[in-house]
Amino acid sequence: MSDRVVPPSSSSSSPASKSSSGAGHVHVVGTAHVSAESVTEVEETIEQRRPDVVAVELDEGRYRQLKGETPDDLDAGDLLRGNTVFQFLAYWMLSYVQMRMGDRFDITPGADMLAAVETAEGLGLGVALVDRDIQVTIQRFWSRMTFFEKLRMVGSLPLALVGIGGGSSGDREGNEEDVEAFDVDSLTDADVVTAMIEEFRRFSPGGARALIDERDAVIAHRLVGLREAGHEVVAIVGAGHRKGIERYLEHPEELPPIESLMGTHERRFSVYKLLGYTFTLGFLAFFILVAMAGARNELLFRLFGAWFLVNGLFAAGLARLAGAHLTSALTGGALAWLTSVNPLLAPGWFAGYVELRYLDVNVRDIGTLNDLLSDEERPLGELYERMTTVPLFRLIFVVALTNIGSIVASFLFVIVVLPYLAADVGGVDGIVRLMLRGAENSADLIRTALT
Repeated sequence: MSDRVVPPSSSSSSPASKSSSGAGHVHVVGTAHVSAESVTEVEETIEQRRPDVVAVELDEGRYRQLKGETPDDLDAGDLLRGNTVFQFLAYWMLSYVQMRMGDRFDITPGADMLAAVETAEGLGLGVALVDRDIQVTIQRFWSRMTFFEKLRMVGSLPLALVGIGGGSSGDREGNEEDVEAFDVDSLTDADVVTAMIEEFRRFSPGGARALIDERDAVIAHRLVGLREAGHEVVAIVGAGHRKGIERYLEHPEELPPIESLMGTHERRFSVYKLLGYTFTLGFLAFFILVAMAGARNELLFRLFGAWFLVNGLFAAGLARLAGAHLTSALTGGALAWLTSVNPLLAPGWFAGYVELRYLDVNVRDIGTLNDLLSDEERPLGELYERMTTVPLFRLIFVVALTNIGSIVASFLFVIVVLPYLAADVGGVDGIVRLMLRGAENSADLIRTALT
């Protein structure tokens, strides 16, 4: 990294609301990330103003990527933790849309930021990286979405891929007309990322706050810090951020504390976790109460054996369908019975970790996937086959289908398998009676212990 580049953490200020009377000044330029006209405007503005510092809407990772310094290796293990797979899918789709718009208008996405950095370096000016880390932004975006918003977004991904990658000729013509109708001049008022985010604002107000509003505040914090340090600053940001940033620059006392904008954001209430813990408690209560009712060991063994087999077969089977190696599929299947009753674990994580022994995942896979999806003439079946040869896609696909297999198996066990196995005790009604008897026996045992 250039010694004139200021990382994000270095350019952040102490509480920005303390004063706005510093000797410096900030001039904000709103750009379209796929507009050639924006590149020209950036270069001309910097050359004319010759500021002390050029601030750009980049974090260190994206800066290094624009400069061609991003390593090819990717810590694929990070993709196997919690909701990171889904967060990565959101990031990938955003990257793909930007690439398509860049191809349409014959410009590399991010060219405006690269032009700002190169122009500043060429004139010997300082560069400040003022955006929040993209991983923090995506994580906070995902965690702020509601459970049903996440379902809708994830469910729309396959439909989007079908429409983009291999739909009918009518679909392709429709997509092309949509792109043709996109007025490049209007991008100076709302770049493609902002257009997507504004759609997200209607779709998910919480997610939009993380993607736009919080970043406005983070960038403004750092710009106010540079201004109060006495610097003349030209800030290059996406057009969709300009209004919010300028409002904070005029009224820095309205900025939220920087600590509230950084780090991960966890929802206090999660429907997904509530369902997971409820299922776990229900599973444990079921076996404990049936045992306390004095059920025969044979019945308990059959119930547990069926739980193990159904979960294992579905998880391993779908993992193999996703292209997992046998050892990966068997690992996920063997642990599915346990992970399906623990909301903090998932069989796909374990299958994915084993699958990494056979895959060489790197950041170039994202570009490969984008290239495949951009070929609208490729039949959908061939597109799917080619995508499954990309290590990153296969890893995510294996993790996702293994988890889906376990979820499906859990519901089938309750709806189909349990009534069949409980036929000799009166079916589901008999199981309910056993559980009630177990509850009574447990209560009697507790009363006896207390007296």
